[in-house]
Amino acid sequence: MNKSKSHQQIGQEQDLFTFSQLVGSGLPLFTPKGATLRRVLNEYIDNLLAKEGYEFVWIPHIGRKDLYEKSGHLEKFSQDMFPGMLAKDREYILKPANCPHHIQIFARKPWSYRDLPQRYAESTTQYRSEQSGELEGLARVLALTLDDSHVFAREDQVKEEFQRALRINKQMLSDFKLDNWIRLSVWDPKDKKKYLGDEKTWEEMQTLMEKILKELSIKHKKVEGEAAFYGPKMDLMVTDSLGKQWQLSTIQVDFNLPQRFNLTYIDENGKEKKPVMLHRATFGSYERFLAMIIEHYQGAFPLWLSPVQTVLIPISERHIEYASSIVEKLKKEEIRIELDNRRETLPSKIRDATLQKVNYMGIIGDKEIEKKGIISVRTRDGKDLGQLEVSKFLQKLQEEIDKKI
Repeated sequence: MNKSKSHQQIGQEQDLFTFSQLVGSGLPLFTPKGATLRRVLNEYIDNLLAKEGYEFVWIPHIGRKDLYEKSGHLEKFSQDMFPGMLAKDREYILKPANCPHHIQIFARKPWSYRDLPQRYAESTTQYRSEQSGELEGLARVLALTLDDSHVFAREDQVKEEFQRALRINKQMLSDFKLDNWIRLSVWDPKDKKKYLGDEKTWEEMQTLMEKILKELSIKHKKVEGEAAFYGPKMDLMVTDSLGKQWQLSTIQVDFNLPQRFNLTYIDENGKEKKPVMLHRATFGSYERFLAMIIEHYQGAFPLWLSPVQTVLIPISERHIEYASSIVEKLKKEEIRIELDNRRETLPSKIRDATLQKVNYMGIIGDKEIEKKGIISVRTRDGKDLGQLEVSKFLQKLQEEIDKKI
């Protein structure tokens, strides 16, 4: 059995990302292939969220110091934040979290109970000041991009929003074929100074989360001290194909930030009430999720996810023109395809494509040109699929992509 490789090794071999000492450790740079992986993931999660009624917003990467004083981040989280920047007598901070900005979007106007829930979603980068010794490839970085969502709901809507979030998670787990378990992360009652809010509020939040998990018949393990500083959370823990455990998505219940920012809506009796805020993500951070799936698949991505789905290999220079025409045809159908027109031998090109874990290789020679509209296809596992019409090959690719197999 081949020894498993780390995501750093695979990332280098497949040219997915790099690091630069001039840019700084913990700050990965994604190559065209790596950026394609990120884009596919972004489109995937946006489609899932849109189907579940989320709306997309955009926020900047900095905010005034006052914002983080009000949110409590400076009080409880400053050791993990970058220092403030003074520019033209104004002090700004690189955002350590996206929730304070999303709160300001909710706070822009009055809301009725009929308007709730409001669901805001965005894939956006936040910044954490980790110790250099804690940085590890993509798994622990300084700039982490979250598929971050915040829901502002009435208390009677919280259970339904949990179900909605769990549906999204269930679909993701199915598509990526991941085993999982649920961790209910609660506060450490022996160190209450780490958290915002009083004991009564925390007990209410934790009781609500446990009640919802029980009502939804979700088995979970309760772990003290793993809560966020503003509220308890339900963490999705997954096990990859190598048996390695990763923490991915979270669902967090928060009574504290709506209180600190004085968020309100008008209930059916015309009175002001505080919404419940849910913080949630599906992948968690893209960087950590990429580290996990690179190792989970050992670089042999399913077709729908692969940065390069097909390589066309002309046997000699006289076959390049015909091969190029097929490449253009498949590109128009949104197939991620490359043409290998290097002056290398056919076995060398096939070996390189196999090492790059490209899903399919199409060989173009005299026979394929004579028959017109035909290519010889083989898989990265070395299986010879024989000669296929280009239209049939395209149909095969599209079906495999649609089924996410």
